[in-house]
Amino acid sequence: MAAGAAWSSSAECTSLEQDADGVTAVVRDLERGTESSVRAKYVIAADGNRSPVRERLGIGMRGHGLLSHSITIYFRALADLGPLLKDRNQGVHYVTNPLMRGFFRLDRSGNAGFLVVNLVGDTSRPEVIAAFPSAPWANVAEGITEQRALELLRAAIGVPDIGVAIENIATWRAEANCADRFTDGRVFLAGDAAHVVPPNGGYGGNTGVQDAHNLAWKLALTLAGVAGPGLLDSYDAERRPVGELTVEQAFTRYVTRVAPYLGTENTQPIVDDFSMEIGYRYDSPAIVLEPGSPPLHEHPRESAGRPGARAPHVFLDRDGTRLSTLDLFGRNFVLLAGSWGAAWRDAALAVAKGFGVGLDAHVVGGGGLADAGGRFPGSFGISPSGAVLVRPDGFVGWRAVTAADAPEDVLRQALEALLCRADGERRSAHGTRVSR
Repeated sequence: MAAGAAWSSSAECTSLEQDADGVTAVVRDLERGTESSVRAKYVIAADGNRSPVRERLGIGMRGHGLLSHSITIYFRALADLGPLLKDRNQGVHYVTNPLMRGFFRLDRSGNAGFLVVNLVGDTSRPEVIAAFPSAPWANVAEGITEQRALELLRAAIGVPDIGVAIENIATWRAEANCADRFTDGRVFLAGDAAHVVPPNGGYGGNTGVQDAHNLAWKLALTLAGVAGPGLLDSYDAERRPVGELTVEQAFTRYVTRVAPYLGTENTQPIVDDFSMEIGYRYDSPAIVLEPGSPPLHEHPRESAGRPGARAPHVFLDRDGTRLSTLDLFGRNFVLLAGSWGAAWRDAALAVAKGFGVGLDAHVVGGGGLADAGGRFPGSFGISPSGAVLVRPDGFVGWRAVTAADAPEDVLRQALEALLCRADGERRSAHGTRVSR
């Protein structure tokens, strides 16, 4: 693509060709009818649940398939709905009645929002289910009109003649599927292209952001010549199990909250929302795991800084300003040492300089970061002489519970593992190989 070229807001990728050095994409501007060629080192396919890129790559989807042709009705009330809510402040209101099954999401006023309708008709009666094996109640979108949507909306509110104005009606497919793989050479699937979940649980958008969060720093360090080739491979190893878990958990919630007629034989037990949202764990070569088989998820209060888990939150103090350990993460690797761990800090800075990688190092409780509550060591599962190494995405990659005789050697091995530089070679900041 020539410098300065631009696309309209309506464009599609019509082809991708990979080679040893990068990817060539052809992009068509649907408004102008023109095509441009774009050259890149890597491609992230975040092109939705029907992902043409995924199809071109021949990557299949597995799961529970199509669940329903659902609708979302966006509306505003012409009368105050407050008395109907009875001072309840739930984020989601599920509705089950003989006419439909679905849920509301309302704004703070309670007088505007949207209604999702997944099923129509009385699906609670076994005789109805037996009489219609094709599940016509799951095809809400077919032939939907504003009048029909108004009928469903009023039935969900529970007041037949209440004044409401419909602003939009969106039709969509509720699915529960995950891609067979998230990578193909230099192309990475993310978001709905990688995993499609029903909205029950609210996991879809969060899981897509998590994909990007996991992949971004790995791409940055690979392009900088700092990481080994295996670091990008860890994207699939870490994110696909989480994607599969998320699909199953959303499906369980869909069945139990909306479509019990599907039965629970093929559903997982529900994992609590806190563990799902911030308690999922990674297992890959980019983590120095400790002995034992780590769970795929655990409550954040139980992870205690184990490698593969999200680094815990602990309040600290810096120059009189309160901050969280979480405020320290997001750009570089971060080493956090206990109050007796100055040797870890010094060793980390030396090793990072040799690797040409950004790293921030802190002694907690013995330097610039005060730990007035004394919670840091216990929360991260170390002694005052130990240390943890946190990846740029906020996940613990390695830890030492106590001091080591040769901290620089230990940290060099740890950082080699986290960067997937299994061959042990070192690079300068510009990616030039430097022999030992």
